[in-house]
Amino acid sequence: MHRRWTVGSLSEMLGIAAPTLRTWERRYGVGPTFRTAGGHRRYTIVDADRVATMARFIESGVTAHDAAERVKRLSPHELAAIVGAGPAGLRASAHEQTVFDMLEGAKEFDAARVQQAAESAIERFGIEEAWDSAIAPAMIEVGRQWEDCRIDVAGEHLVTACVLAALRAAAHRYPTRGPARVVLASVEDEQHKLPVVALGAALARHGHAWTELGARLPMESLETFVRSSRPDAVFLWSSVMKPGPETLERLTELGRHTALFLGGAGWPRDVVTSHTLTETVRQLRKALGDDLP
Repeated sequence: MHRRWTVGSLSEMLGIAAPTLRTWERRYGVGPTFRTAGGHRRYTIVDADRVATMARFIESGVTAHDAAERVKRLSPHELAAIVGAGPAGLRASAHEQTVFDMLEGAKEFDAARVQQAAESAIERFGIEEAWDSAIAPAMIEVGRQWEDCRIDVAGEHLVTACVLAALRAAAHRYPTRGPARVVLASVEDEQHKLPVVALGAALARHGHAWTELGARLPMESLETFVRSSRPDAVFLWSSVMKPGPETLERLTELGRHTALFLGGAGWPRDVVTSHTLTETVRQLRKALGDDLP
């Protein structure tokens, strides 16, 4: 359920004449790669980035032929990076559009719109950036509007279900290496687990397997599991509940036996936590021995 554009709609969005888009497809092979069941051509988000990048190359003085050859060699992430670095702020606009689509989908109970927005953001920008810059902000705003009675609780649950499905699908696209070396969980009395699922999907993107123990995990159960499985790292999420002194003491002891990482706003201020998915993934990858730049 990804966003698709016709020649006309992409022409309007990018400001490139429709005849030019058709010429680029016919002459250089830069065009829509998706076909509907009825055989109609549609541009995907990667196709749109490819077209936008080709236009930018041509504006900089590259011939159309050479620009086409260059964009065809670029990966989706490389294309997104080039588009995002543009002066028009296309990257920020894309994140704002994702938030808008998810909010409107929640209000209208439109699951397809919500999931399409989340999946397109992940496809275009990768899991870490999509979560930090679009999906998480959208989830926070959905929660605020639910509190203000502008979004029904059913809409909030719908968004949660759609994001969960998008993250699970993203995680399954990546092969992982070896046994699970990381344990991911939410603390006892913490009902939210989407940040944990997002972290698992991001780790999978970098080739790491993990064990997810979900939400509301009792401290005793976590200790038992860690003693048995001896993971290299443990990540715990707490968004609202502030763990008491006894829990913190037990976590300190746990941290003597494995690398321990904490995330979420529910920890006391003097506890060291990571604040973004990007930061958390980098810290975990470093603990797991990845060669980072």
